[in-house]
Amino acid sequence: MRLGLITIGQSPRSDVVPEMRPYIKDVEIFELGALDGLSLEEIKKLHPKEGEPVLVSRLRDGTQVKLNGNIIAQRLKECVKRLENEVDIIGLLCTGEFKELRSNKILIEPSLILTKVVEALNVERLGVLIPEPEQEEMTLRKWDGKAKEILISSVSPYTGREEDFLSAGEKLKNCDMVVLDCIGYNLKVKSLIGKITERPVLLPRTLMARVIGELLER
Repeated sequence: MRLGLITIGQSPRSDVVPEMRPYIKDVEIFELGALDGLSLEEIKKLHPKEGEPVLVSRLRDGTQVKLNGNIIAQRLKECVKRLENEVDIIGLLCTGEFKELRSNKILIEPSLILTKVVEALNVERLGVLIPEPEQEEMTLRKWDGKAKEILISSVSPYTGREEDFLSAGEKLKNCDMVVLDCIGYNLKVKSLIGKITERPVLLPRTLMARVIGELLER
């Protein structure tokens, strides 16, 4: 079986895929990035202007980048087309919403998995951690109706310090569950937020990997 993983940044995502690997053993992985092949100058032109949807990712060297979600959506379509004849399953390494993204192969979008899981659990007070404050309005729209009350805090998975995550966790202590709403958050962040809030924490990269592992299992 062959698995294609697409990031909105640059591939490979050496910060993400190793933590997914325990759940998707014995599968060949192909990685592709929406920013692969672009120069720094070309990437700077993708920075969102006021009013445009903000997505956050990283470059190959670990540098954080902010991206215009509308442009990235188009580039993701191209990535899917390039991969779908090479792999059996495609996974998106981003928790953003891409409603027009389609494939002739199984396409796994963490955003849909996260929202459906939370909705199914009938959560009263949901805490959501996001990378940047300017994503708050977009996040509220995304989670509207998935829980009775939404509380949001922000720390970048790429530039945040341990004390930043502990502070963010303090703001979410009264929630019933916390969602780390970015693929960049790792197991260490999950542990920090879990300890400070004493609540269940959903980590997109491992939740997605568990679903993929279930699909691949024979």
